[in-house]
Amino acid sequence: MTIALSYDVEELINERVKSGAHESADEVIRASLRLLKAREDGMDALRKEILIGVEDIQRGRFTTCASDEELESFSNEIILRGAHKLIPEPVNRHD
Repeated sequence: MTIALSYDVEELINERVKSGAHESADEVIRASLRLLKAREDGMDALRKEILIGVEDIQRGRFTTCASDEELESFSNEIILRGAHKLIPEPVNRHD
């Protein structure tokens, strides 16, 4: 495959190789494409989560906080629930 690069892009690739960040121009391109794919995958995941949130709002599944204090209290409750899920259950050992 042959591709045409702008001068700026070619210079950027050469700088990355010269700095030692990558061993070759091919490696710079592969790394760039991996990052592009990860970004696109992240955007797809974000779009899906946004659609879930919109659907939740449309179905009335949301909490309204009228003040900063209410929001902070609600946030702390969510954090505590998550922390409890991360703490492993004690194991009863009968030696």
